[in-house]
Amino acid sequence: MRIGILTFHRSVNNGAVMQCYALSKRLQHDFPEDSVEVIDYHMPKVQKNYSASLYHYFQGSSPIVVAKRAYHLLRNPRLLSNLKKRNSIFNESVNRLPLSSISIFEDGEEEVFDYINDNYDVLVVGSDAVWNYVIRGFPNAYFPDERVKCIKLSYAASCYGMEFLKVSEEQRNHIGKILDLFSFIGIRDSATEDFVKWSGCNKVPVHTCDPTVLLDVDDLPIDKDRLKQKLISRGFDFDRLSIGVMGTEKMVSMIRKLYGRQYQIVALYNDTKGADVQLFDIEPYEWAYVFRLFKITFTTYFHGTLLSLRNGVPVICIALDTEFSKNHIPKTLDVLKRLGYEDWYFNTDYISKEIDAIKEKADYLIREDKSEEIRDRLDTEADSYRQLKYVIDKIKNTRGI
Repeated sequence: MRIGILTFHRSVNNGAVMQCYALSKRLQHDFPEDSVEVIDYHMPKVQKNYSASLYHYFQGSSPIVVAKRAYHLLRNPRLLSNLKKRNSIFNESVNRLPLSSISIFEDGEEEVFDYINDNYDVLVVGSDAVWNYVIRGFPNAYFPDERVKCIKLSYAASCYGMEFLKVSEEQRNHIGKILDLFSFIGIRDSATEDFVKWSGCNKVPVHTCDPTVLLDVDDLPIDKDRLKQKLISRGFDFDRLSIGVMGTEKMVSMIRKLYGRQYQIVALYNDTKGADVQLFDIEPYEWAYVFRLFKITFTTYFHGTLLSLRNGVPVICIALDTEFSKNHIPKTLDVLKRLGYEDWYFNTDYISKEIDAIKEKADYLIREDKSEEIRDRLDTEADSYRQLKYVIDKIKNTRGI
């Protein structure tokens, strides 16, 4: 059997790479006699958003946005060079995925649909926000219609961030008809469950965990000695207790006010002023590993939350106020509720709102060893993957492929 995965593996985003790696790795493990590939499809309209050129940094922006970006660039003159360096690292990391033999670079669907029909028996769409089409437009390849003839499944698919309730009736009906063509609809969060039901699709959406929950963080494709030397060269002190941060300068400032110099603050993914150590340019696989070095992680990011927990490290998750979150459960709160850790989620202005509660909870999590409990709860959440395995096993047995 030939299995193709269609996802956002080329996004310059640690979580996007790691969810793809985790899903492909698990499918290869569970179906060793079959072919598992990541379809190397990406869209020019999306890829230009990751460009490190000055032209693309300002292209298509309103005067207000141009002014804000210019101010940001003046405050951080290394921004574009850092982006260029990170892009190079991500390209190298993506090439370690089990990619298809050809790369398809188009905004449309014809070439990728033809390739899928010629090369795969089963198409798995997801994980990640593959059904958020704000940037990609609709229709797009992540909504494979009747032109795709193979069996279609989704795994931990999400529409997160797209305000679908404002979509036209015609488009809603179109989406519903496409989703009805899927043999299995695995969704990542409650907002996407609402999306599938809203579409009028007759299929019942099933919760399936984000693939990073499945990840074996002790078996990542990294050189641990090389990583240790890299961290030391960045100024990381292995003799100091550390707090990991995936957030803004305001978050770092808040932590510094709470703890002074008691802990070493390590910024992940973004070059964040005020942190003691900057790790914006490490590989996604290394990023997934270094969480274990922290006593606690402060983050606004979904995959930062999950990878910290997968390493047995507790999190203080800070809410992001968006238009989408006003009408739907935020994705980080959604997963924390499933794990029974919703009291680790806070809404703050980083100055006064909920500061005392954050400090009290962080102190408790730093003081208590929750690592075994956290890993056990992640393992329970990981059980939801079995539904995808069951469906693929059934396809193999009934169709003889």
